[in-house]
Amino acid sequence: MGKHAENRTAEYEVTSHSPSDLADGDLGACIAIIQCGDAVDPESAGEELGRSEVIAIARKGTNIVAVGAIKRLRTGYALTIASSRKSGSSLDPNTLELGYVAVDAQHRKRGLSHRIVAELLSKHQGRLFATTSNEGMKKTLDGAGFVRKGREWRGQKHNQLSLWIKA
Repeated sequence: MGKHAENRTAEYEVTSHSPSDLADGDLGACIAIIQCGDAVDPESAGEELGRSEVIAIARKGTNIVAVGAIKRLRTGYALTIASSRKSGSSLDPNTLELGYVAVDAQHRKRGLSHRIVAELLSKHQGRLFATTSNEGMKKTLDGAGFVRKGREWRGQKHNQLSLWIKA
């Protein structure tokens, strides 16, 4: 990484938190960023983010500019992802999901998704899965050691989702 790129990423602080440690305003800011990312159902994010195992946040000064989480255990959802109608890939239903990775539009292309994922991985031992249709997120997951499994399927927003697993 060149000196200029290092300076751009140094202006951001990435930290991890239990959802209960965050102020309501911080959770609201995280949900707003996730909603602007347009990959996740906003209602679901609003209900589920505060139930996550851990949340990683990137701040520039006092402003939250990126977020990601390791979601709570959802065995039924994991089984649905592994079904023949979706990925068709084997997935232990007791695997937690890495998700809600979103970066505010003004702060993209600065490596923040990589830093968010690295922070989340530093707080979790064991398998994780993720789903995405975003090409940038696929690169982030690949760089973090996730492997694409199964086949793509049509998501609720008519996008092509893929399953990624980290052992």
